[in-house]
Amino acid sequence: MTKQQRIRGVCKIMAGKKRYRSSNRREMICISAIVLVLLGVMFVQSNGLKEKNAASVLKIESLNAQIEEESERALEIEELEEYVKTPEYAGEKARENLGMVGEDEILFKAQD
Repeated sequence: MTKQQRIRGVCKIMAGKKRYRSSNRREMICISAIVLVLLGVMFVQSNGLKEKNAASVLKIESLNAQIEEESERALEIEELEEYVKTPEYAGEKARENLGMVGEDEILFKAQD
């Protein structure tokens, strides 16, 4: 093998390495671009999920407040139910609606 043939062989090898390097660079650039796109999509999706989470937290707080109000209302209803069963309530309603008076009470009516 002559010197020129060796030089041509080395040049072919170097040219092959350059092609390999350039194709390797293209592949790395493509992979990097795909990774960046995926990261962007994940970022957008995570922001959407954060917004949904914040809305859900507000809704939960609102529902907890409603539960508290309804619990207080249920207690008031139970107290009213107990009061309705007492004789004082029956006497009060008889006085208001039927105009009745108790045995030891005197009824005064205004003259027209």
